[in-house]
Amino acid sequence: MSTSPGLAFANLTLLLDVPQLPAIWAVNVWREVKGFFTEMRTLAGTADLLYPNNRYNPQNEQTNRMGRARKYNNDAWMFGTPY
Repeated sequence: MSTSPGLAFANLTLLLDVPQLPAIWAVNVWREVKGFFTEMRTLAGTADLLYPNNRYNPQNEQTNRMGRARKYNNDAWMFGTPY
């Protein structure tokens, strides 16, 4: 260990952070694997959620994402069919 305050702080940071790296890497790998399988389900067409962060999705031809009646419910509208 060094006697310089800056190097001592760097050494302390290394001693406290390096042991946590395997846990950080494991969480990142788990998230990547989970995301991969989510993408595969989406590409395969087996994912049933149009909006994955919104578990309750009442939307259909007459109802919008908020569960209210659609105001612009025709295909001739300039944005077409949003569902």
